[in-house]
Amino acid sequence: MIFHKHKLIFTGIPKNASSSIHELLRNPTDREHHHNSIIEDYAHNDVDLMESYTSFSITRNPYDRFISAMRHICRYEYEEGYVDLNELVDKYLRSEEYPQIILVPQHRFVCFGNRILVDNILKYENLAKDWEEFATNYNKTADFKVKTKLIHVNKGDNRGAWEEEIKTLTQDNLDFVNKRYDKDFLLFDYKMIHKF
Repeated sequence: MIFHKHKLIFTGIPKNASSSIHELLRNPTDREHHHNSIIEDYAHNDVDLMESYTSFSITRNPYDRFISAMRHICRYEYEEGYVDLNELVDKYLRSEEYPQIILVPQHRFVCFGNRILVDNILKYENLAKDWEEFATNYNKTADFKVKTKLIHVNKGDNRGAWEEEIKTLTQDNLDFVNKRYDKDFLLFDYKMIHKF
């Protein structure tokens, strides 16, 4: 998402507070909320202009994001609510086609190979603090200041801690989740669980 007024490029990874950032920064001249990769944004815009903007994204613990994505799928595809996590891995995550954008690994939005292409990575787990620091630094030289307090919008339903929910996975499915999101753990400095 490109916010020309603020000279900011935000790569909104699904399930990582992108609605909150869009709501905070948008103005009538900006495009709608989307989940393009940084490479897609560069491909469809003036590269010189893009290079003059500050880019950022938000990453999230891959397990927490995965469970949030599974709950999102259940809200829209299962009337009775949450379905067994192992069943969801088999039905959705093991698909080679990534039928749901919310299941695409985070690095595919902000990296080329192992190189992070955005200027700043904020962490979902510390987002209030990370946003305040980012916005305060940005505002030092900005023509149009941004709010330093971020309001979380489009927040999912209350659920248990991911640390407990992830324990319901079989070892085979845990291994599969780890393999699918291995670069996210490595590049964004999250700890991978190998056994419960």
